[in-house]
Amino acid sequence: MRRKAQQEFKGEGLQRPADGFGGHLLKGNPKTKRPLHSKLPIHLTMRATKSVMRHPKTFGKVEGLIYSVARKHGVKVYKHANVGNHLHLAIKISHVRRWAGFIRELSGRIALACRHIKGDGGFWLYRPHTRVVRGWKKAWQIVKDYVDLNQLEADGFISRREIKTLKDLRDIFSTG
Repeated sequence: MRRKAQQEFKGEGLQRPADGFGGHLLKGNPKTKRPLHSKLPIHLTMRATKSVMRHPKTFGKVEGLIYSVARKHGVKVYKHANVGNHLHLAIKISHVRRWAGFIRELSGRIALACRHIKGDGGFWLYRPHTRVVRGWKKAWQIVKDYVDLNQLEADGFISRREIKTLKDLRDIFSTG
């Protein structure tokens, strides 16, 4: 005989919280906590108002700040992509309490490093967007491929109009 599957709790307030938070998802003051996890990787996106982070005067500073601030706060940076007007980071935080200091210092120091180029208004367009990557196999591979595609696009090797996924890129090279 087959065992019955465990029943799920259903109803008001018992839904699983969303894995994503911040960025364009926020329309005002958030009513929920940012979902963070110290055992799973996190995809972090930080979007600026202007494309200044790949400027020759600031590119090296931004690259160095990512790793120095992460090391200071116990955050492991697996991959990152500096696209100019936004950053993609695949990270893992050692403890949830370290998140606030890390993101506060990283965003502030990047804004200061780019202050001589920025125009009117604030530097960051949205609050940082995070998504907990649920799993170290398929989901993690998708995030790594996504960050790699953004870096290839920023470096000018591909155009995202033709290539949407890493599979599209592999298909081009396999048929060529």
